[in-house]
Amino acid sequence: MSTRTPLSPTEGIRVAVALDIGGTTLVAGLVTADGTVLRSASRPTAEHGRRDPGLAGTVAMAREMTELAAALDAEVIGIGAGFPEFVNAEEKLTSHDVLDWTAQPADLLAPLAPGRPVVVESDVRCGALAEARFGVGRELNSFLYISLGTGLSATFVQRGQVWAGHRGEALALGSWELPASVDPTFSASVRDRRGPNLEDYVSGAAVAARYTAATGTDVTEAREVATRAAAGDRTAAALLTTAGRALGTALAWTVSLLDPEAIVIGGGLGTAGGLLHDAAQEAYAEASPRPGRPPLRCAELGNRSGLVGAALTVWEQASG
Repeated sequence: MSTRTPLSPTEGIRVAVALDIGGTTLVAGLVTADGTVLRSASRPTAEHGRRDPGLAGTVAMAREMTELAAALDAEVIGIGAGFPEFVNAEEKLTSHDVLDWTAQPADLLAPLAPGRPVVVESDVRCGALAEARFGVGRELNSFLYISLGTGLSATFVQRGQVWAGHRGEALALGSWELPASVDPTFSASVRDRRGPNLEDYVSGAAVAARYTAATGTDVTEAREVATRAAAGDRTAAALLTTAGRALGTALAWTVSLLDPEAIVIGGGLGTAGGLLHDAAQEAYAEASPRPGRPPLRCAELGNRSGLVGAALTVWEQASG
């Protein structure tokens, strides 16, 4: 069942239908050109143990928003959608890392908005675009945007332009190797398979999985681990701290390569603060010996950045 914001008059307003497709939650909304989210709804991504099989949930959410716009007499200018997959310059999904998709989303969404553009982008680039236009990135000439939620990804922004890379794959911070200095035991335990990588250790899904493995208590989200840590659970606190230290160390590596003006951390887990954030700050400082290191800043738009950014991909195409 979806959750939604209440109704109010929108007659004559132009909106983009925006979709922020995550590994845990699908979010849809009606968003104006100035980034205002007029309406939003959400539903779980997983269905019968699969993540949005056939993108049926994505299409259903988009249909709900287009029908809502019609009921409110708001004009839909197009559909923008951010996905937790690799997306190339032709706006095609090129990976199956998170979602159980079988057809390209643009082909599925186009019938819902005949004659209107449908823009498909990676979710992390949507979040970065929103911060560049309406968030902390407004004041920055360059920044590295980190999306830390169910997964972990990153993208670079310079002069308001999000760098996609030649193949659309300049976002895979999560596939970087886990610094062995953070947790040699974990690193050794996964040497026989792909990894160990940061997403296996730092992401919300990974923190929950590590807690389950360490305690035998089944948890599904990092927020449950954070709640247990706040209540005095030492195992939960240790897992959040080590995740933060791994992230902070990796961020120091990215600074030595890109030297951005700042690092902006978004995503549900990235903007939650607490032990993980504090440990990331400390490890980042320790691993950044050069003076004047770029500050770590929280995304101003919080968990709305992906939705607003998805809408912006359409608004900027329409105005360009």
